[in-house]
Amino acid sequence: MGGSAMVRVLRDPTAGRALAGVVVSGFGTSAMWLLAGPLLRRLPERVFAAGGMALFGLAVGARAVPQEAVALAASAAIGFGLPCVLVAAVTAVQRETPDAVLGRTAATAGSLMTVPNAAALAVGAGLVAVVDARVIAAGAGAVGVVAAAALARGAFVRPRARHSACARPRPPGYVP
Repeated sequence: MGGSAMVRVLRDPTAGRALAGVVVSGFGTSAMWLLAGPLLRRLPERVFAAGGMALFGLAVGARAVPQEAVALAASAAIGFGLPCVLVAAVTAVQRETPDAVLGRTAATAGSLMTVPNAAALAVGAGLVAVVDARVIAAGAGAVGVVAAAALARGAFVRPRARHSACARPRPPGYVP
């Protein structure tokens, strides 16, 4: 982008607000990447992911509110919540997968995490032509919160037996 084109973009109040939202979201993401390690040492991956997903859903829904301060706060919360889901998923894959298949499993998990995003972007781009963006934001936020609740619902259920390569050592004489 040439210098004069950049000046036009920065003078456009709409573009300036959009840029501010991206920057604020980036700050939220950076803060979460710094906090993710300590939080994951204290929380199970599922609880961490559910919390991030709930925050993300609430923030996306808040983007339907037509006030700039709310939009900026929601952008920061989106940036803060989304990495929780990604970090928790990658951490769970690394912890639960036997070493012999970790590479293939990680590649598959990466695809499963990015392909739905591409599909959602395509659907959202089509929807925005026929539905008000605030309605889409509110609906997407509601779906995110419901998904977080479903994930959290199973958060405190004791997991079934794990793969033998990942199982915790059992005390002598342990009988299931």
